[in-house]
Amino acid sequence: MATAGIRELKQNASAIVARAAAGESITVTDRGRAAARLTPLEKTTIDRLYAAGLATPPRRSFADLEMPTRSAGLSAALATMRGEERY
Repeated sequence: MATAGIRELKQNASAIVARAAAGESITVTDRGRAAARLTPLEKTTIDRLYAAGLATPPRRSFADLEMPTRSAGLSAALATMRGEERY
């Protein structure tokens, strides 16, 4: 596991974060004592499901879906059905 001091982290933040994103765990030290640890993020649940073949990504964006058309409403439909019933 690599270490980086706070000063080094300030000067090379992009490179150190890139190393962590690539899979390396980096301990950040403050005056020689461990203060924090940079580790790569774990894959999300959906990414793990995609990788295992247990889920498939959507074919199109949610924003591309059409809005449903509004009907007369449930109350109007019930009133029509009740009006058509015979007693």
